[in-house]
Amino acid sequence: MSRIRVWLRRAVILLVVLIMLIGIGAYFLYFHRDTLAAAPPHPRIVPTITPLKGLAACWVETGSTFTGYSFAMTAGSILVKHPNGDLLIDTENSSHFDDEIAGYPFLLRFMLRNIAGQLNPEVPLPQLLRLVGGDPDKIRWVIFSHVHLDHAGGLMDLPRLPVLLSHEELQYAFDRSVQAKGFVNRAHTQKFPPIDAPTLKFDSHPYETFDESTDLYGDGSVVVVPLRGHTPGSVGIFVNLDPHHRLFYVGDAVDEERGFQDRVGKSLLLRDSDNDPTRANEIVAKLNQLHQMVPELAIIPAHGRSAYLKFFPAGTLSCVSSDAPR
Repeated sequence: MSRIRVWLRRAVILLVVLIMLIGIGAYFLYFHRDTLAAAPPHPRIVPTITPLKGLAACWVETGSTFTGYSFAMTAGSILVKHPNGDLLIDTENSSHFDDEIAGYPFLLRFMLRNIAGQLNPEVPLPQLLRLVGGDPDKIRWVIFSHVHLDHAGGLMDLPRLPVLLSHEELQYAFDRSVQAKGFVNRAHTQKFPPIDAPTLKFDSHPYETFDESTDLYGDGSVVVVPLRGHTPGSVGIFVNLDPHHRLFYVGDAVDEERGFQDRVGKSLLLRDSDNDPTRANEIVAKLNQLHQMVPELAIIPAHGRSAYLKFFPAGTLSCVSSDAPR
């Protein structure tokens, strides 16, 4: 009996040690973040926002994890309903994700399945779009924050649509070495514009704290700015419903709100996903600067579920409309 007690005691000690090691590993892999240098001072160009009748933004969540915790993650799209044609921001994973990564080496396939693949859609994107009143066949444009496979994959479930991508991002997408590392899936590029025919260009008109921008509809409702760093052509999208309801979708420039709130870099687990870590960190600092200047602006990271819930209090598959007279 005494021998059994000894073994039980040892087993309990080993279990406690194992739990402590897992906790320490989780802290350094995900929760620990490095504080970044502040962005250089930059003037803010305050935009004039005129509410537009019929304008709305809808949250279409395709996948989520850890929803009961503050670090819950999400994947999905934002559908911008516009009188001159709807815009779809990001499409997240394809419903054929496992088939699309089947040709990768085992370790890469294992990593993709257990990180990006945890947010696979249970319901195809077209079906979800219809639940918020969208029509996949009538979307005017699709724009990606960047072309990583877990942001562009849902395009494979949609009819062929015009895709807005810059020259830098197209070069990155068609780079065979980038595809071999699993960042971009070659099948997805078949629905992209040709590498020599970019569909998204910026001009020198400053917007907020950014020196370049493009006004997609020409009415100030949707303005795109470059966020080069996570990928060479990463972008952020401002959606201006009215002066009191504005969101800034920043893709994977930060992985959660803490990035721009506390000016901290990505976790060790995700740090290798940045194409240019130095520029990526500069963008984080720039987002922190904008947050300090305009705290009422809803900055939404692609996978930060808590940020979505603040702007869309009714939850997923809900819309926020302009306060323009109906």
